Amino acid sequence: MKKIPIVMDCDPGTDDALAMLMVHAAKNIDLRAVTTVAGNLNREVTAQNALDITEYFGIPAPVAKGSYPIMKKFEALDISVMGEGGLGNAALPKAQGEFSPYNSVELLHREVQKAAGEIVILATGPLTNVALLLSVYLEDRELIREIVIMGGAVYYGNHTPRTEFNIYTDAEAAKIVFQSGIPIKMIGTDVTYRTPVTRKDLDCLLSDGKRVSKFIGDLMFYPGDGERPFPEEGIYIWDGLAAAALICPECMEWKHVYVDVETKGELTYGETVADMDHYLKQPPNVHIAFGCDKEKFIGIIQKTISAID
Repeated sequence: MKKIPIVMDCDPGTDDALAMLMVHAAKNIDLRAVTTVAGNLNREVTAQNALDITEYFGIPAPVAKGSYPIMKKFEALDISVMGEGGLGNAALPKAQGEFSPYNSVELLHREVQKAAGEIVILATGPLTNVALLLSVYLEDRELIREIVIMGGAVYYGNHTPRTEFNIYTDAEAAKIVFQSGIPIKMIGTDVTYRTPVTRKDLDCLLSDGKRVSKFIGDLMFYPGDGERPFPEEGIYIWDGLAAAALICPECMEWKHVYVDVETKGELTYGETVADMDHYLKQPPNVHIAFGCDKEKFIGIIQKTISAID
């Protein structure tokens, strides 16, 4: 089986951590590098989390430090969402290895050049690094096979009434990426909100006592204590769904439409405006996921656990 070479651009983050393990374990994916960006937390924390994860689980990919938003002041998520260190209740030893000598944009560029025409970028954080890559290295626009994005909202925002967090954090960057002409798959709130993962789902997955199971449980069960119990309706594994869409595109239901990003609206900054009814008469540029086969999604997580010691 020929593997898809990818770079994962991320801001770990609980669900980024799971997504990283998913693409590492997938038989059809070759994870070449991990580039980090400020998003869920500041860029120092996201980079350290990525380095700790790769070293602890033996993921042979360099990790690079990345950027803050292009135009707006950076605002991390409240620590109550993912915990003070961003990994919920999980605790990893601090990595002894070193970061890549290249920053995230430079490392992205090097990997794009190495696998010209084949490389896929899995972007599970704000799109700052990717936008800078496309702005600095214009030739790379012709060499990227696809960008799979966790981000965006057609109908249901998760940060403001109209926006999803990753896109809102750096809408100017997102606009550059969405208008780049590169094939894009968007896994946003419209599919994540339709794919809740319950505690029963996770209990079935994580009952084998393996260290990876404990790690995932500590990630996903946060918060899960007396004061903030695990929600009955389940949780949304945002970045894990994006990883699943890359590993198994057929597990998603897609619609191909034109999408642009709002950067000037007072109430709509960061909105991914999807022309569902073709009012703008523009050719489609984004495949948007609107449905997911949950059984296949859970199956990919199960395979991840089985593959990692």
